[in-house]
Amino acid sequence: MATENKTAVAAKVFTFLDDEIRAGTGDIILPGSEQLSGVVKRYEVGGENRMHTHPAEDHTFYILQGESTFHFEKDENAVVAKQYDAIFLPKGAGYWFESSGEEKLIILRAGTQTGSDRIIEGRLIPSNRTPETGVYVQPRELPF
Repeated sequence: MATENKTAVAAKVFTFLDDEIRAGTGDIILPGSEQLSGVVKRYEVGGENRMHTHPAEDHTFYILQGESTFHFEKDENAVVAKQYDAIFLPKGAGYWFESSGEEKLIILRAGTQTGSDRIIEGRLIPSNRTPETGVYVQPRELPF
């Protein structure tokens, strides 16, 4: 009895960092699922400049270029993350970050596609990563 290979059919192949992506600013959403997703975050200056938490999402930031200062729970709890450093944040952890280096900050953020709602100053703010508002990397067509 033959079975269809569901994994190959659902696989997505895509480029997450090239010259065009490096040149841009803001968030670009990578193909993913409700359980695992990625976003390339690009900042000339600034970052996520208000203390906030994600109550339903663990996530990790991978610094691909530049330098970022992360603040955990309080502004004075600061850590500098440089190229190839990573920051893991369990759901509910308070943080904010800013670009603090000489060059553009490029971060790969891994988390979930639907869990990025956040709490800022006691208010739940729904994620703005939706198919209607997001900028998405398009996967390549597979030959099968």
